[in-house]
Amino acid sequence: MLGIISTIIWLYEIALFIRFIMQWVDKYNTNSLNTALKQITEPVLAPIRDKVTFNNIDFSPLVVIVILNIIVRVLNI
Repeated sequence: MLGIISTIIWLYEIALFIRFIMQWVDKYNTNSLNTALKQITEPVLAPIRDKVTFNNIDFSPLVVIVILNIIVRVLNI
């Protein structure tokens, strides 16, 4: 069971990282991958976005990745 949770968290972290990169590649949200990732990740990123955006760069995906890594380490998954 813990392996499944770990895999899900790992996949979510990959989605967050790709979304972080896509903010430079697809600034106008015309790519369907960017749209799909936005639907998956936006509920988690929206509450912290205004606190971690500097110079028009949204660092919220990276912050969430760090938080997820801390959770995984605490739970020892």
